[in-house]
Amino acid sequence: MAPFVRSFRGNIHRFLIDVQILQYLIILVGLFNLSLCLYEDQVGKFDWKQNYVGKIKFASFDTVSAAKKIIVATEENVIAALNLKSGQILWRRVLEKGYGGRIRALGGVTDGDLVSVSGGVPAIVRAWDLATGHILHEWPIAEQNHDRRFSPFISFSTLGLYSANRIKDVKWHIKDGTLHHILPIYNSAVEVTSYDSKTGDKLKTRRVSAPFITQETECVLAAPYLACLKGDSSLAVLLLVHLFDTHSQPQSVTINTIFGAGAQGPYHLESVLGEEPIISISADNNQRKRILLVGEVPVPIQRDIVGDAALYVVSVDNEKILLETTYKNGAKIVASELLTSKPMPNISTSVTHNSLLSPTIIASVCPRQTKGVTCRHLLASEDHSVALLQHNKLIWAREEALANIVAVEIIELPMSDRDQEIETEFDQKERDVLSMMFRRVGSQLKQAKTFLQSILSLTPQQSNQRMDLVRDKFGLHKMIVLVTSAGKLYGIETRKGEIIWQLRVRGIRGFSKRSDAIILYVQRGSRHFPYPPQCALLAEDKVCIIIIYYHQFDQTGEGIVYTFNPITGQPLDGLVKLGYRIKQSMLLHVTTDDFLRGILIFDIRDKVHVYPKGATAIAASIAKNTYIFTADQTTGILSGYSLSYSTSQELISHKVWELLLSPKNQRITHVVSKNPIERVHSQGRVLSDRSVLYKYINPNLVTIVTEGVGHTHKNTLNLYLLDVVSGAMIFSIMHKRVRGPVHVVHSENWIVYSYFNEKSRRTEIASLELYEGKIQSNTTVFSSLATTKLPIVERQAFIFPAAIESMRETITEKGITSKHIIVALANGGILELPWMMVDPRRPINPEVREEGVIPYMPEIPIHMDAIINYNQSVFRVSGIHTSPSGLESTCLVFVHGLENYNCACNTMFTDLFYTRVAPSKTFDVLKEDFDYYLIVIVLAALLISSYITKKLASQKAQKQAWK
Repeated sequence: MAPFVRSFRGNIHRFLIDVQILQYLIILVGLFNLSLCLYEDQVGKFDWKQNYVGKIKFASFDTVSAAKKIIVATEENVIAALNLKSGQILWRRVLEKGYGGRIRALGGVTDGDLVSVSGGVPAIVRAWDLATGHILHEWPIAEQNHDRRFSPFISFSTLGLYSANRIKDVKWHIKDGTLHHILPIYNSAVEVTSYDSKTGDKLKTRRVSAPFITQETECVLAAPYLACLKGDSSLAVLLLVHLFDTHSQPQSVTINTIFGAGAQGPYHLESVLGEEPIISISADNNQRKRILLVGEVPVPIQRDIVGDAALYVVSVDNEKILLETTYKNGAKIVASELLTSKPMPNISTSVTHNSLLSPTIIASVCPRQTKGVTCRHLLASEDHSVALLQHNKLIWAREEALANIVAVEIIELPMSDRDQEIETEFDQKERDVLSMMFRRVGSQLKQAKTFLQSILSLTPQQSNQRMDLVRDKFGLHKMIVLVTSAGKLYGIETRKGEIIWQLRVRGIRGFSKRSDAIILYVQRGSRHFPYPPQCALLAEDKVCIIIIYYHQFDQTGEGIVYTFNPITGQPLDGLVKLGYRIKQSMLLHVTTDDFLRGILIFDIRDKVHVYPKGATAIAASIAKNTYIFTADQTTGILSGYSLSYSTSQELISHKVWELLLSPKNQRITHVVSKNPIERVHSQGRVLSDRSVLYKYINPNLVTIVTEGVGHTHKNTLNLYLLDVVSGAMIFSIMHKRVRGPVHVVHSENWIVYSYFNEKSRRTEIASLELYEGKIQSNTTVFSSLATTKLPIVERQAFIFPAAIESMRETITEKGITSKHIIVALANGGILELPWMMVDPRRPINPEVREEGVIPYMPEIPIHMDAIINYNQSVFRVSGIHTSPSGLESTCLVFVHGLENYNCACNTMFTDLFYTRVAPSKTFDVLKEDFDYYLIVIVLAALLISSYITKKLASQKAQKQAWK
């Protein structure tokens, strides 16, 4: 019996130990804060992401791999593979920014090897895996352009893709695993160097005599021939050089042989895309066009081609077919036999689609199947969209213009039809009580009818708007209006990222000093029923002209205004030509009787205009308090103008100050003002001694950044805070051995900017905070003309452990919520950085700590839970747009990229990403996982228990009374 008792006691002891260990494990698991995690079902619930590749530059059908795809290279330095059936991106590789990653040639797809040439000097050759997009080989070519007589020119023939530029550029040709580097030498020869495209080994270098090539000669590559045009009259001669035969002599073909007698210049050469060495020659300002089949014996095709037709040559059963693409109320592709010009209606096709405007074929394949010849054409439109066409059917289309966004606005959606009917009850002030009662009864009957239809699942009456495009209760559902560099506008709803409408505005471009600058104004929102919302687009007019050697766009410089409804995309006043060049513009802060905000336009002659004309009276009434400033990036001159001399009939500008900001070696790169819809909730900051430090809130304060080289040949950065009403310099600071990219955020009384420190080779963030002091100068309205005391400036710098692509501050409706800074990182993350992390008042010594201010640390940590796009990386971000929602706690964030065609510096590629953030948490709305049933049960139990307690208390009181 005793051994049994001892064994039983031992088992009980082990059981208690196991229970204690289990308790510790439960406590340990409970320590993990699982509420900070993102559950799988929450991915994409409040955000969405869209991927793009950009404007197509080269393309080819992959007919070798088992999975059929389309290989493309774009102007945004991207190489990608698109699904043949859906157009979705299978894989995508982003090359270096700017000139170093510019794609010069792409080839080898038909041989099963994808080879690309990118960059300048040195050019980088890469071999890619077609299935995965992984790099197989990479090697540089550093020998090109070693003589100033040589200049770079790019063209390509394996894919049938050519870039017919001036002789200033090097040419590339890829075929059968060999890369040919073609370098013209003026007045001498053409040097052709061949490399193994996989190993980079130099195979052979040859020189072909071409003494006729000069700096003015127009040449194109029609591999294996180089075609050059000499002269510009009826005596013009076309010279053909075989690049791979050193013993061949140049062939000459006169223009009269091609066009016959009577052709007039100027002439223009182009390579015809496709599988044959063919060139097209345009004459009489592109009124006539003919093609020439290049070979040992050049063969001109004796018929005229439509001047604006895009040409492509494709093989069908070893027969060469010429495809002519024209556009008139739709795309039309006419096929004909190349040599005989015999029409081939079975291959010809046509399609009408809103996304196809003046398309060109950039890749085509026509395999013969059991049902006959099936042609697939990849079309690229002038608005940067791309589409796949098969027979007369559009298989898919991609809106690649969204890769080049230049302006963004987030618009509130209109009310539902039911709410609008309620609003119409109060739209007329002169109405008697009886009519208002009848109107109210009718409105309620309609609401009851709609409710019954929804209950009985009946079809409601047709509405003039989509059922889902209405304002929600918290103002989270909005419309994103986007303007692209191609002049195309989009309306995207924020819930799923669906494109609601799109339209193309022809004949516009960005302002001449910044080709990507197109201004978008919101003149009237959706809150003013029955007046429709209205947006206005400001840009410059452009005219396409042709000069001697090549097509070139020339701008008239006159400003244009295009007004439209941002919810439906319908034009309102349409395209209006102003008749003058725009120097500056601003949106008036007052509205007309129909709630429309006018646009104040300042032309290059310093004259002031108002659009629309009906807002002139409103503008004249506030002219005495209206000021305009301009900044010239090239000269560094800033000027301020006043409209105080205006009359009721005419607005007159008067220059009140002028400032030469930057010397010759400095250039203005940033002019940043505050968000016009920003509201400041707190006017001061409470200190530890209970006193108040009042903020310097100047609505006329503008941050100006200049970059350049200092006197010691070191890069410098200057930052100025300028009051643009009085012209007073509030503050300035200079950073030595610092360069861009610079990003600036200006909000309330603080400025945050980032730069690259060349001395320490790291990214740094500096912050400035401005205070008036402990005495506020004016408690009602700030005046730039009455203020003479300079503010107190607190400043501090921090080390940031990542490269920054863009920055923007959060904004809410009332400004009560804490400010956060949205930072786009180079590694693809979007960081939500609290303002307190870059607060310049962060104390170094613990003795001077303040309440709510964390101690100073030189480096700002990046917490992974602050990355708002989790694993949805967004690369090369150059634009972040924030907008308030109906909830004070929530801010809407839209991230996009921007392309710059000016040279070799800031070519961007983008994805679109949308989400919402709550800097101070969602204090004004219940959480989604809030247990409504539990709170109902608890409240019901409390009510029942209180009632029972009341009964028991009354009974007890009654019993005590009887005692």
